[in-house]
Amino acid sequence: MMRKWVWLVLLGFLVWASGALAYTVEGKIKAKLNFKEEVRYEYWNTFDNGASGKDDSYSFVSSKMRFGAGFTSSVVDAYAQLHWTQFFNLPDDGQFGLGTLYYTFNGAFGGQKGKATDIGYGAISQAWVRVKPPMVPGLSLKLGRFFYLSGLEGGLPKNGTLKWVKKVRISQRMIGPFDWSRVGRAFDGGLLSYDFAPWNFTLSYMHPTPGGFYLRRDDPELNGESTHDIDIATAVLSLKDTNPWVPNLDAQLFYYYYNDERQLGAAPTDPQKNGLGDCEVHMIGGHAIYAYDIGPGTLDFLLWGGYQWGVWGRNPTLDHKAYALAVEAGYKFKNLPWQPWFRVGYFYGTGDDDPNDKDHETFFMMIPTLRIYSLTPSYTFMNTNYWMAQVILKPLKNVVVRSDVHFVDLTEDEDYWYLGSGMMRPDVFSYKPVGAHIAKNDDDLLTMWDLSVFIKNLYQYNGVKVGLDLYLSHIWGGDVVEDAFPKDDDLTFFYAEFRFTF
Repeated sequence: MMRKWVWLVLLGFLVWASGALAYTVEGKIKAKLNFKEEVRYEYWNTFDNGASGKDDSYSFVSSKMRFGAGFTSSVVDAYAQLHWTQFFNLPDDGQFGLGTLYYTFNGAFGGQKGKATDIGYGAISQAWVRVKPPMVPGLSLKLGRFFYLSGLEGGLPKNGTLKWVKKVRISQRMIGPFDWSRVGRAFDGGLLSYDFAPWNFTLSYMHPTPGGFYLRRDDPELNGESTHDIDIATAVLSLKDTNPWVPNLDAQLFYYYYNDERQLGAAPTDPQKNGLGDCEVHMIGGHAIYAYDIGPGTLDFLLWGGYQWGVWGRNPTLDHKAYALAVEAGYKFKNLPWQPWFRVGYFYGTGDDDPNDKDHETFFMMIPTLRIYSLTPSYTFMNTNYWMAQVILKPLKNVVVRSDVHFVDLTEDEDYWYLGSGMMRPDVFSYKPVGAHIAKNDDDLLTMWDLSVFIKNLYQYNGVKVGLDLYLSHIWGGDVVEDAFPKDDDLTFFYAEFRFTF
């Protein structure tokens, strides 16, 4: 409790001091106030390994409430956001799925069966100040707790097609706040940005907060481990689509550094899991997205990739070297009813073909927002490759319908099927390797189909807006899933979410 009050006092002083500075320099500031409430119902009919006492079908309800306040001016911006997450009827014996993860990650609150089925917690989601020196136009320095979305360091494109592609198919592949989860995460540190159109250069150094499936975002320590032992640094050069050389081209070069010095228990004997959480990974890569009007519509193209190197684990320490590549293309018909947009793509993330040598070749996701790319969280970029196809329709101005199909394989059958979306709890690595398939050398993971319906501004009144998201998916498990869940290798997931904002 004392830590919360210290945070609030410091936050109040930070906002007051920033406002005083802005008023002194400029004489006026613009205040902002916002509120968002998301109520979500989830139903899971999951894989089943036949274990007694486990339930492969369950549902639960959650609420995620956020309240933010801040101001903007020509020299200083500041923002603070509080959030409260509440769960109702989490499964205490779930077999698979997010309900099981929420219950398991928060078991530290009680330890007794049923303790974490109805549980809530509040914390500071964001609290930052950004200074914009008037003598250097385009330069800004942000300090505090903030969201970081890799790929979006240069901002969103002006072109509508590129804007969607960058936001949904580029952003947060390696670093993200995982805000779709009922808790989310943020980053504590600093971010320096210099915008010199059409370029942007961004540097950052930060530590992640807990979060994701773990409620206590304000407490970086648990069971002798700390999220402060994870260092993240980035250096990113972005070219905007407003550039005069190749209009409608958005491109980026990035360097990401991830160093996790936590010592998460004794080192397992399996080198693939050796010293989980003890790694130092460098990554260099980039992206290019391009849109071109041709015929009755717009053609889009995406290329993203990166190479990693560093060290992995302990006793022994392995040489880490891995890479990943994504290629996608689409065509959007502008003048047809519902403006159909068809897209296809391929992703390849390396795996380790020899668990007994001194190399670790499994691509490492760092700390992303996985759900954007695996809409039913069931696979990662680690040791996977997949083909995907999607269609996007707009039957009404405020309604978007999207359907995807993914055909997912393991890259190396000697490596694992990995689940997770980056560090969430200080004492847990948060990537879970599943290896029942290895003895059979199976690599056929799963086929996933889903349907999303996004309804914006379903209702509006005096600045209050109501939206609705509906999602349904089905997974047909391949040989890999069948090896781990022999009783039932199919999964169905449905959720409905109401959003209230002002």
